Amino acid sequence: MSDTVEFDNAVTEINEGTAQEVHSIADFDTATDFELKHTPNVEVIEGADGQIIKVSIGLKGISHPQTEEHYIEWIRVFDGGEPVGSAEFGPADEPVASFEVQRSSSQIAVQALCNLHGIWEARV
Repeated sequence: MSDTVEFDNAVTEINEGTAQEVHSIADFDTATDFELKHTPNVEVIEGADGQIIKVSIGLKGISHPQTEEHYIEWIRVFDGGEPVGSAEFGPADEPVASFEVQRSSSQIAVQALCNLHGIWEARV
């Protein structure tokens, strides 16, 4: 797994020594369909032994395609910057996953990698 680090308030993913910008929606009121279909949709549910983090890709009813040419490769969940879960997908897989988390911080970050459009993040 690669590392996620903060640079001047912008999250950057380090993959094999190469920095890659992590995209997020700056203003939900003016978000484009392109931004909406790439951003993780995160639902936090109280569970018996912590919280369940349910993740799907796409907001406001706009889902991401899963084709050979264009698909979500993985979802990663971070609790206060520490990795706490990941799931990998292929073109035929629906990019949906649930993670049981014992939260240790006030912020959960969820990232998803689109094979064409890079890494997208949502925070709760």
